[in-house]
Amino acid sequence: MRVYKFVIVSMCLFISACTQAQQQREIKSSEVMKNLKKGKNIEIANKIILDDVDFTSSENLQMLSSNQLQNVVEGNIFFTNCIFMGKVTAVGEYKSVAVQTKFNNNLVFQDCDFRGDVVFDNAVIMGSANFSKAKFRKDASFNNIMVWAKDSYFSEVEAEGTMNMIYATFNGNLYMRDAVFQQAVSFQGMTVQGMFAASGMKCSKMAEFDMLTVGQRANFNYSSFAQQPTFNQARFHDDADFVGDTINNMNEVFEKTYIYGKLQIDDTVYPSSGNVEQILQQKGESIK
Repeated sequence: MRVYKFVIVSMCLFISACTQAQQQREIKSSEVMKNLKKGKNIEIANKIILDDVDFTSSENLQMLSSNQLQNVVEGNIFFTNCIFMGKVTAVGEYKSVAVQTKFNNNLVFQDCDFRGDVVFDNAVIMGSANFSKAKFRKDASFNNIMVWAKDSYFSEVEAEGTMNMIYATFNGNLYMRDAVFQQAVSFQGMTVQGMFAASGMKCSKMAEFDMLTVGQRANFNYSSFAQQPTFNQARFHDDADFVGDTINNMNEVFEKTYIYGKLQIDDTVYPSSGNVEQILQQKGESIK
């Protein structure tokens, strides 16, 4: 009987300890916003944020136009290994006027798990944008964002919903190695002034790169496309590599696409620049 009571008490203590540990991990977004409103840096690791995170609520509004406000976030934002149970957004409304967000420093969500929608449309990020190893369980939207840092990271992201970076602008390098997209993904009209490192990308649905502009080298080596991707009217201002990719009918993929460096497809290098459709009709140089 004493042994039985001891086991019961031990189990109760263990459950109580686990519950307390879980509660200590859980925080509300109001705790985050409280420090942001004071212009402080945010450094949060291993936490579960229970509700929606709205960066437009930090109440540092500036007028952009008669129908557009901009909320300015001054501090660095670092989330590491956190779970966001609600929506995370940088878009809102104040007295029927649209609000977008400007981040004056770094925006980091490294190894984070987003359970709700993620919306950073029209955001201006003066520092680095780092979403490395993030998991997007629902839709993620980074349309028309402007990132000014030398390097930005979306490597090893996993998107279970749709993901869009339509007309996004990265004024430095963009690293998206080994990213996994289970639904449709669009980079239509995106501009990367530096390198675009997207090797090992896996796309299970449609992938659009139409009107993509890359200022320096683009690397799509060993990427996997379940459906035919499109790079129509894209502009590569340096070399572009497509080694080991699952792409057929290159002429359809690169309609009205121009390259101003060398184009490498598998073991063949096409050294001349110009219209990719015409280049592919020429005989390239084997690198073997």
